[in-house]
Amino acid sequence: MNTSRKDFLKTISAGTSISALSLLTPIDSLFRKDLKETFSSRKLPAKKDYSLDSNIKYLNHGSTGTIPKIVLEAHQDYLKLCETNPWFYMWSGEWNDPIEKVRAKAAQYINAEIDEVSFPHNTTEVFNVLALGLELNKEDEVLFCNFSHAGASIPFLMHSKNLGYSVKTFDIPHDDLSSITKQDILALYEENITSKTRLIVIPHLDNTFGIRQPVKEITSLARSKGVEFVALDTAQTMGMIPIDVKDLDVDVIGTSAHKWIQAPKSISIAYFSKRIQDQINPMFVTWGQARWKDSARKFEDYGTRNLAQVLTLGHALDFQMSIDQRASKEKLQLLWRLSKELAMKNPNTVWRSPANWELSGSLFVIELKNRIPSEFAKAAFENNGYVFRPFDAYSTIRVSPNITTTEEEIEGLFRLV
Repeated sequence: MNTSRKDFLKTISAGTSISALSLLTPIDSLFRKDLKETFSSRKLPAKKDYSLDSNIKYLNHGSTGTIPKIVLEAHQDYLKLCETNPWFYMWSGEWNDPIEKVRAKAAQYINAEIDEVSFPHNTTEVFNVLALGLELNKEDEVLFCNFSHAGASIPFLMHSKNLGYSVKTFDIPHDDLSSITKQDILALYEENITSKTRLIVIPHLDNTFGIRQPVKEITSLARSKGVEFVALDTAQTMGMIPIDVKDLDVDVIGTSAHKWIQAPKSISIAYFSKRIQDQINPMFVTWGQARWKDSARKFEDYGTRNLAQVLTLGHALDFQMSIDQRASKEKLQLLWRLSKELAMKNPNTVWRSPANWELSGSLFVIELKNRIPSEFAKAAFENNGYVFRPFDAYSTIRVSPNITTTEEEIEGLFRLV
């Protein structure tokens, strides 16, 4: 810990008459100093910028991301401030402006308006808000494919039973995804949209086979067929690839910032377009609810919250926005291409994700011909420090590297197979 951080933490512990704002500001300043040093001479972060054990070869960012050291330190500083000076916490108005700056940053990150952004706990919360709150009746239908994550599908399957609307699902075949095309995916949506379809829920990139769906084209098709609303699950894409809500023309976005945005757990970003906000009844309501009329803020839980997480989300976004996006894309594509080539060359493996980068991403699956995935994953971790996700039901392992992953780590994984 550097001297300036030590001195600051002493101030937190001592400062009885200091305002909350005067304690929040130095945390932000320390972070910005560290951020500038991190990216002073390079476009991408390095392994040393994270807290992972040096013996771990982490290929599971699709489950839980890794938090940069400087983001973690800021989070710890905010937590210490909150717990050491509880009279500053939650009900102090001095938190409001810093939180709204985080909201503005999140809006900028996805090209939204500030009143279209809320801070949920995770993706599942967003789709529960939608499944419970969207004004749907017995004539309305919600449509999604077989690869929608449980957190974005089960809310509709459960709540529709009580609320009376219907749910329709369709299958995207996964036997040979290497040859799937954009037109194949669009044809399935066109075939399954009906006059009853009021909401379509799209997994931007699913967590089982890593299919990146052509959202812009699906949304355009849906609008042309009279579908009113489109919701997008970006748990596996926000932070991996750029998200522009205006370009995609969707109405709701849910994500989990603990994955690719590399933020603390249980804090995230949601987008609710102006055109849908009045159509959704909030799941959480409390005193002063009218304050948030005409704003996505009305969908947040305004009980006592972990404000340290909210402010740290802003620093996680700062870190992501400091990464050179072109260099990031090139690195992820390099790792993806290498993995695909090795999977196709190895007699013991089969590439099971789309073979076109535009329909794939830095989350893909490899079939193991002669190994049980869970047993292979256990041995690879215990003997070699590899972490990835096994799926025994499909005889696959899911690999989700990030920009600090090395080519040697990918090559080493295939040598183990």
